[in-house]
Amino acid sequence: MKLKEEKIKVAELVWLFVIGCLIGYVLETTFHFFKNGEWINKQGLLYGPFKPIYGFGLIFIVLVMNRFREKKFWQKFIIGVILGSAFEYFGSLFQEYIFGTSTWNYSHFNLNVGGRIYLPYCLAWGVISVFCINILYPKFKNIISKIKPKLYKTVTIAMGAFMIVNISLTALASIRYSDRANQVEGTNAVFRIIDEWYPDEYMQIKFPKMRIIKE
Repeated sequence: MKLKEEKIKVAELVWLFVIGCLIGYVLETTFHFFKNGEWINKQGLLYGPFKPIYGFGLIFIVLVMNRFREKKFWQKFIIGVILGSAFEYFGSLFQEYIFGTSTWNYSHFNLNVGGRIYLPYCLAWGVISVFCINILYPKFKNIISKIKPKLYKTVTIAMGAFMIVNISLTALASIRYSDRANQVEGTNAVFRIIDEWYPDEYMQIKFPKMRIIKE
């Protein structure tokens, strides 16, 4: 049976982002526990158990892989490896150069590229991509089709607004966290408020694995 390309709506992107964020948080928290025997906060946004890199990653995978739904498994796997690896690599660069921070580094592993991607995880992207477009997205579509349109619209708008505020505050707080480490003073009222609300001690608790890139 052929899998046709489906039209993806904006409202669906909101929930794909949320689902990706939650899955990423659970995976990283659980993996760290089994590897190190301790629970550690792995959230990537100031508010809620969300890892935005996975949220954006899921959106990216579904949007691009949607046009390859009819390809064979191995073809989708290879496309997923390439897309996922590129996304992770440039996501690391973006975070470092825009926010002055880093939350993952594979330099201590062999088979890494610049510490930004790691071969076994690149292969995992292939499996994840096939799973997302063949199983997760169709299941997701089926579930939301059963929700009352008015309720779905209201909750989606509320969640979208919350995520926009959450991401914006996290971005500003991360920039100021890096700036303070590099002795850069807040130059406007917004930055001074961010410094007051999210001081270094708060950021260290929220993001214990975040590394500051010092100039």
